[in-house]
Amino acid sequence: MKRLLLRLLPARAAAQITVIVIGSLVLANLVTIGALIVLLPPELKRLPNLPYVTELVALARQVQVAPTPEARQIIVETALAANPRLSRLPADARSTDRSLPRPDQEMLSALEQEFGGTAQVLVLDSPDGRRGPPPVGLRFADGSGLAMAPSPMTPPPRGTAFIVYLIVMLASLATLVGLLSLWAARAVASPLSRLAEAVDRFDPDRDDIAAAEQGPSEVKRLARAFGEMAARIRRLVDDRTRMLAAVSHDLRTPITRLRLRADEIADDKQRRAIVADLALMERMVGGALSYLREGRASGSMSATDIPALLQTICDDFADLGHIVVFEGPMRASALCDSDQMTRAVTNLVDNAIKFGGKVVVRLDDGDAELIAVLVEDDGPGIAPDEREKVFEPFYRSDLARTLKQGSGFGLGLSIVRAIAEAHRGELTLAERRGGGLSARISWPRRW
Repeated sequence: MKRLLLRLLPARAAAQITVIVIGSLVLANLVTIGALIVLLPPELKRLPNLPYVTELVALARQVQVAPTPEARQIIVETALAANPRLSRLPADARSTDRSLPRPDQEMLSALEQEFGGTAQVLVLDSPDGRRGPPPVGLRFADGSGLAMAPSPMTPPPRGTAFIVYLIVMLASLATLVGLLSLWAARAVASPLSRLAEAVDRFDPDRDDIAAAEQGPSEVKRLARAFGEMAARIRRLVDDRTRMLAAVSHDLRTPITRLRLRADEIADDKQRRAIVADLALMERMVGGALSYLREGRASGSMSATDIPALLQTICDDFADLGHIVVFEGPMRASALCDSDQMTRAVTNLVDNAIKFGGKVVVRLDDGDAELIAVLVEDDGPGIAPDEREKVFEPFYRSDLARTLKQGSGFGLGLSIVRAIAEAHRGELTLAERRGGGLSARISWPRRW
């Protein structure tokens, strides 16, 4: 049951709070209405203190204390003219013979005790048989009397009218409370939305992005925890980069010394093998450092002519004898780091050339918010279960796991994805129609 209720709730926190408040309010009102209709005893369903009886008692006291019959007559005539609900008690009027409810019985006993035999108290039948408080009459010792009818009461709605009244009342109440609840819920949930946006924008190299500490204390605490976590991640990335840069710098010196010593080896075959291994070591260290450096945000983001950038890359490869063509619009602009984006597209084209013949670089300019670059080849492609693994650093899809000449170190796609994420975009791999692989880099046009 609990899981079913949770599934019925909307996804956003503000909407959930609003629905819960309105539902609780409607349920509470329904329970209250049911209690009033079913559970309460009859004597509590109408007011025990009836103003028209009090008026009749006050008038009777004035009549009883009048000094002369003439004065008594003037009081009665004046009261009859002023109050349409007051009338003379007929001489043959008798008290009702129906069973009186407890409030009417208590009223009758109180009036009889009040007049102490100086006036006869009568509870009369309603002339039209309507429900509600009954008319009350007093017969004085001289035989005259007065009768007071209650004020006309608006009958409660019944049947369809009662249902319509109930629906309108609950709808009005739910609308009012819903608006207030939505405002209150948004005040609680909006800091969480801003915190989520700050987490999405988080970049270890941008110190100016921080989560605003607003809203309830729990949200403020979460924002502070995020800020502290971001600082720790920033320090970790900086320390790792500095460490690898230091290792790369320190390794260049012994590699250079080993190269000089290798030149003294008389055996040409051994010398060439040692020099090749040293060059491989230097490229590996440089590739790891490039992976860290290229994946970091750059401060040189600027509006770039993307078709010109892609055409230049294609021309450079064509000059080397490769079949690389550009397809797409000749004018399109987007915000990016041109050096990093050139490196990313170059890596993709280089990979496509290794495994395919013809390479097509396409520019997708159809989205107003995003811009995308696709690099397609006609090679064997990548198996679906390996398309996510190839993004891991130093992973190569060849089963031998050997470092062949020109095979790379498994950092090319990792660097491309890091550059795409630094641009708040993504790199995806898919099967090309007709065979081959299609690599797609997409990122926002504006930040």
